[in-house]
Amino acid sequence: MKDPRALRTALASALDALPASERFPDSADADVARRLAERLRRDLLPRLGSGDAPLLLVAIAGPNNVGKSTLFNALAKASLSPARPEGGLTKQCLAAAHAETWTGALKDVLTQRYDIVPVADGTVAPVDEPGPAGRLYLVLSEAVPRGLLVMDTPDFDSVYRDNRERAEALLVTVDVLVFVVSRQTYQNAALVDFLRAAVGHGKPYLLVYNEATREDVARGHLDKLAQDVGHPPIARYLAPHQPDVEAGLKPLATEALDGRPPLAALLGQAEHARELKARALEASLSDARSELDAVSRAATRAAREPERLRQRLRHDLQGIGAQAALKAVPADVLVDAFRDELDARSTFHRFVRLPFRGLATALTFVSRKVRDSFTGPRPQEALPTQAVDESLKDGLRRLVDAFAPEVAAWRGDAETREKLAQAFGPAMIGRLDAPLDLGSLHAHAADRATLYDFCRQLVGSELQGGMREELLQALTTLVYSVPSGAAAVVTVATGGLGHDAVVWAGTLLSTPLLERFVDLLGAQVRATVTRKWADAHGATLAQAMETRFFADLLSHLDAQAEGWLRTASTLETARRAAE
Repeated sequence: MKDPRALRTALASALDALPASERFPDSADADVARRLAERLRRDLLPRLGSGDAPLLLVAIAGPNNVGKSTLFNALAKASLSPARPEGGLTKQCLAAAHAETWTGALKDVLTQRYDIVPVADGTVAPVDEPGPAGRLYLVLSEAVPRGLLVMDTPDFDSVYRDNRERAEALLVTVDVLVFVVSRQTYQNAALVDFLRAAVGHGKPYLLVYNEATREDVARGHLDKLAQDVGHPPIARYLAPHQPDVEAGLKPLATEALDGRPPLAALLGQAEHARELKARALEASLSDARSELDAVSRAATRAAREPERLRQRLRHDLQGIGAQAALKAVPADVLVDAFRDELDARSTFHRFVRLPFRGLATALTFVSRKVRDSFTGPRPQEALPTQAVDESLKDGLRRLVDAFAPEVAAWRGDAETREKLAQAFGPAMIGRLDAPLDLGSLHAHAADRATLYDFCRQLVGSELQGGMREELLQALTTLVYSVPSGAAAVVTVATGGLGHDAVVWAGTLLSTPLLERFVDLLGAQVRATVTRKWADAHGATLAQAMETRFFADLLSHLDAQAEGWLRTASTLETARRAAE
């Protein structure tokens, strides 16, 4: 086995990473997670931290009214557990051990594993009353061999769920399981399933066949049970029908089969205890590896739904933002990029153009004032940015409709369901009636700078010199008479930049001139520039919508998905460490 300290550290990390079992969407996964938590907390971590503690933990288990408490009293050599013909009396775990067990390191080992309630001399433990899983009433007796702790467990098939959880909480911690069956119960399906889960991947177990009438019949029944479990017991015992035991006059006597030591000797002698403890540790590690793998895969599955929802929501928001960004593509960035790139290629044209820009700006201002003095102020026109806002709102309304089935179909935790209902319910529709007030986001400086750099590179790659470049240089000299700031925004209805376009702010640059200017670069330039702006500025708008309307939901989904995946990774690391 690997370094116990490193292994213990890995398993402790796994225990810390385990979510509460009720968080698992599937009940079967929840059961495995609960069993793994009990195994780590009550068995492997205390075992690996205590060294080779000279204490053999033995549990007696079995179905209702099969004689478990009678056998327990026989091993403890005292009438400690209620044993009456009606059966079903033990609802909490009761243990018996030598007085030295409740001292020093052994006491520390026990308190790490169980919620110990010592039973005072002369008092009776209330094990016939329900109690929490993990509680263990402990009777100290000089009659119990040193180094042995034997416990009586509740019937797993009586008050099935509660008793089974109480029994499982302790059975994962023991070194040896003594399972008691009878002619009426040995092939019961629930019994086989319970025993198979309890002894798992090789945990040492003994079979005691109570009320045996014929040895050959008992052997056949025990063979069948071992075959169903998947691996054989380390020893088998018969307990013939004993009227004196039933009358409470004598303790239950057992007979060993197959030449094995007597039951009391096998459990009470140190030479047998060391071998049993070593086998128990290896079996517990094997069980833990299997459970770590199962819960790791369950955590990965649990991450899929929040992961899918957050990816879908962000993808849809990106689409809404890109569609809205197309409503206002900044033409001035495009014009500036063309001018600057062409200026860099021709000193002659650059010097010719310089005087015209300031003059064009002044003329544009003067002509507007003169026109307004004759016609009066022009009516307020809808800004392209308003079209962006309306496009965003329409997209968000469609998003709410599209996610409505997700809210109804959610079968996970209640907190996520509530957040989904808030994000895609009537309150969200009401919020869309108010203005978005995106303000300066419409002229996002970083997006404009990105588009400018992209256009410069695009122009540089498209220009190849020759007559085509000369035409562009000449056309740009003409266009330079128009201040690019006047062509602040182009609203695009269809087809890309310049197509079906209206240049905002009364610019002197006509749409046909702009089309001619762009077409000289190549047929794909308009679509390429438009797509670049839609991707870049669309992402900015999508992030703004996410922050304003869906931050709480997406933060929750992010935490859920990433938490489940971290859990899966931590458990897988622990599984490898336990190999």
